[in-house]
Amino acid sequence: MSGTAAYARPLVAPAPSPTTHPHIEIVTTREQRRARPKLAYAVVTITSLFAIFAAQLMMSIVVSEGAFQIEALQQQQKELLRTQDALSENLNLYGSTQNLATQAAHLGMVPNPSPLTLNLDSGVVYASPGTADPMGCGGGCNLIANSLLVGMPLVDPAGTTTGNAAAPAVGSPVASQTDTAPATTNALPAPVTR
Repeated sequence: MSGTAAYARPLVAPAPSPTTHPHIEIVTTREQRRARPKLAYAVVTITSLFAIFAAQLMMSIVVSEGAFQIEALQQQQKELLRTQDALSENLNLYGSTQNLATQAAHLGMVPNPSPLTLNLDSGVVYASPGTADPMGCGGGCNLIANSLLVGMPLVDPAGTTTGNAAAPAVGSPVASQTDTAPATTNALPAPVTR
């Protein structure tokens, strides 16, 4: 033997250093990776929730705005109905027989004390049997006073309106009814107007 002896070194594993940790990895299969929820799904879900909340908020705003418009239109309808009622009252007032008689008297018209009737088929003129007119004014005088006609303008033949100062008093005869036009032989009978 030679003088050199071979000594085997004992195999000693190096001591782990306190700063390094062993790397542990979880081994998964592809099916397990596919089965895991992904971040994209969460983002889509949260985005869709925000979109639904925004749509609900917008619909609430539109509905409340529509309610305000309906309220404004109902108020306008009430005002228009009041205006219509006031105009209908004025129309009824202007079309009343008392107003028409007063306006006709102001224009110089007088009622016919003896009305006649014309038969259009034969052309014969008949005298009416009589009237139930106790005042003798031919229906031209107002027996019932109408307080709404006070201050109503009268029609002027020139086309302008005047105050009610020249109107005859309500309840009095309009004009003297005794004047009649002279009878002519070849004329059609008509009411006497002035």
